[in-house]
Amino acid sequence: MEQVNQFRANHGSEKVRQEEDQPSKGKLHACKASQREYQLACDRLQRAERDLAETAAFIAASITTVTAIQAVISLAKEKLDLSKDVLQLAFQSYVGILLLVIFLGALRVRSAIQRRTQAEKEIDQTKKGIFEFCPTDQWPKPEE
Repeated sequence: MEQVNQFRANHGSEKVRQEEDQPSKGKLHACKASQREYQLACDRLQRAERDLAETAAFIAASITTVTAIQAVISLAKEKLDLSKDVLQLAFQSYVGILLLVIFLGALRVRSAIQRRTQAEKEIDQTKKGIFEFCPTDQWPKPEE
């Protein structure tokens, strides 16, 4: 009888040890979901950073173009002897276009920064899930 109880005790403790070594199905699913969401958040962060760079290039190119138009207006004044009213209208148009470019650029920058901030928050949340549900060898590598 004592041998049977000892067998059951040993057998039960081995089963508990095996369960501790192997994560549950729920934990595995949570780990995979966290890793997927982490990758998606990283992709969104990269897109937001790309959009910021594109917006900066857009603003720079637009200001350069508008400035070139202003230079053409100045040359036209000297060469074509246009009336003061026409030149005044052209200069006001130049200023209006310049302000529009800056305004649109500011809206795009604001939008990209908001998306970048949201992606950074999502990355932090998904990392927390990865650290909680995944084994250490599956944790994201530190950024350099």
